[in-house]
Amino acid sequence: MFIALMERLGRRSRAFLITLGFLLVVLQSFLNYLAGPDFSVFLFYLLPISLIAWQAGRRMSILISLASTLGCFLVEHLSRPSSGRPLILFFNVAAKFSAFLFVAYFVSELRRSLEHERELARTDDLTGALNRRSFIEAATQEINRARRHRHPFTVAFMDIDDFKEVNNRLGHSAGDQLLHTVAGTIRDTIRDIDLIARLGGDEFVILLPETGQEAAQAVVSRVQQRIMEVTHEQRWPVSYSIGVVTWTTPPRTVDIMIKHADDAMYLVKNSGKNRVAHLNISGEPLPAA
Repeated sequence: MFIALMERLGRRSRAFLITLGFLLVVLQSFLNYLAGPDFSVFLFYLLPISLIAWQAGRRMSILISLASTLGCFLVEHLSRPSSGRPLILFFNVAAKFSAFLFVAYFVSELRRSLEHERELARTDDLTGALNRRSFIEAATQEINRARRHRHPFTVAFMDIDDFKEVNNRLGHSAGDQLLHTVAGTIRDTIRDIDLIARLGGDEFVILLPETGQEAAQAVVSRVQQRIMEVTHEQRWPVSYSIGVVTWTTPPRTVDIMIKHADDAMYLVKNSGKNRVAHLNISGEPLPAA
């Protein structure tokens, strides 16, 4: 229930949530002052602290903890003048601040742990690229978005030629390093909004949102150049066959989208490997690069 509430509030902007948190602290301090020192609202301060710790991170949660502690101090000081009791007042303030910090740390760590687990569930362990399930989810969203806004997008399907030779000649650790390096190189070359996924084995797919044919050819050419540079540096005996499909009219399903890109890749495989082939929507091949 707590996590569901935090995620629902998370749809709001970060600035809104921070402002809301501090306003709640002020409101609670005022209500506490009106109710008097005998009515404790200590636990109610945990709501804005938890909200900020979850949504804005640990640093901002420290500030909200300080603000909450200050609110408690002012209420107690104004309601019960501390003449002759400075040590008691100091102890109470320190205890509350420590409790607030503990809650802030716990909530922020809980959020970090959950995000880490979600990231692990979405990515391929070896390469850090998206796994098949996550890619299908993202591609489905892109298809729906392209259908609504009528913008093109491009998918590139890449297979590593002669990958088995690396495993056979250099060992599986070298093959793993090759996959990891290729995925990282592609990720560093494409835009932040673009996606790379490992579908299995030595097959990768790249999704380029809002990217037409001309722009896609430039991106894929740059990717091909970068991974070949790394390949030559490492002296890996492989090359790359890449099939590219630009969709101006979205396909009905992700499976259809992947199949067309896979078909384009096999055009390269069957015509000598180590090239790029681009398909239009009707499946007719454009000249291989």
